[in-house]
Amino acid sequence: MPDVLIGTLHPMDASSSFGKALLTLIGAVSGVLIAYAFFVKDDAEALKPKQDAACEGTPIAVDYPYYGGMLQPHACAPQCEDNKQHYILYSNGKATQCQILPGCLDWGEDQGVTCVPQK
Repeated sequence: MPDVLIGTLHPMDASSSFGKALLTLIGAVSGVLIAYAFFVKDDAEALKPKQDAACEGTPIAVDYPYYGGMLQPHACAPQCEDNKQHYILYSNGKATQCQILPGCLDWGEDQGVTCVPQK
């Protein structure tokens, strides 16, 4: 039986037509992934609020101060229910933006990014 296999090409052999097609496909997929990684702009970054930008939406007033970092509880939870944009207004006058809709996380608080409350 081993004598029969000597001289035949394995389908995964790079010199077979299947092997060449498979290598071409792998090369094409790799090329697309590399191009995407280096040349496609991340639009999600544009949606993130910038430090000290104007707060968007209506305030959710809380009775604790903001001094930076993650705090408990999940103050932006009302945004999950009413589907309206909010920001957290802390007792010391600082504010952080809730995640841009359709999200409802305490994005600004978690990232340490404050916003300027609307007057």
